[in-house]
Amino acid sequence: MSVRTEGDLIIGESMLIVWGKRTYGAVHKVGDTSVKTVFGHLWYLPLFPMSSHYVDGKTGASFELNGMNGRSVLCGYMRVWLPLVFVSFLMGFQADHSGVKMFSGLAMFLMAALVIGSYVFDKKVVSPSTVQVRSMMKRHFGVAVDPYECLTSLQMEIDERMRAHSTGSLDAFWYKNLLNSPSAQPEIVELAVLRARCDQHDKPLQQLALRKLPGVRTVA
Repeated sequence: MSVRTEGDLIIGESMLIVWGKRTYGAVHKVGDTSVKTVFGHLWYLPLFPMSSHYVDGKTGASFELNGMNGRSVLCGYMRVWLPLVFVSFLMGFQADHSGVKMFSGLAMFLMAALVIGSYVFDKKVVSPSTVQVRSMMKRHFGVAVDPYECLTSLQMEIDERMRAHSTGSLDAFWYKNLLNSPSAQPEIVELAVLRARCDQHDKPLQQLALRKLPGVRTVA
């Protein structure tokens, strides 16, 4: 499987400013792989999102998503800018005026709650089907991504893996046939599910593939 590396990158620096692009807003973590968004930054403060990626924390391997991940973008802003707002209110909390002190204290509590909540909320809302599909990719290909979300199709890599399990020629629609087979081996069914996830515009096929996941599998 071909990948490209997407690390934190600074592309401009001078005596007065540091600017460039780097990743922020890690969400949807499965194993060592999470979704991050590349932002253009100034002094490491995220300014504008550019693209979202699956990024493997160990290898740095990256797969660009076929769209911007809104949760990653939001968390990218919140987890950097809100601590700065927290510091500004901390200065106000030192004031002698009781009203200013109380307002600053409440604002600091809100900022801290939002940042902490962004991590807690993200762990609570990752769907079981997403975790299962990405865990399958981890077992077969070493990186926890969902082909449905990837900008570059992974069908060639999945087809090649299936050929290693096949004794004959591989039909172009082998995965559709396997998803409708009641007697296919679980490992082969997993490859069929992953291959089906590459057909992003076939909604009925996506529904069939997700029904084949462990825990929701039904016999055709």
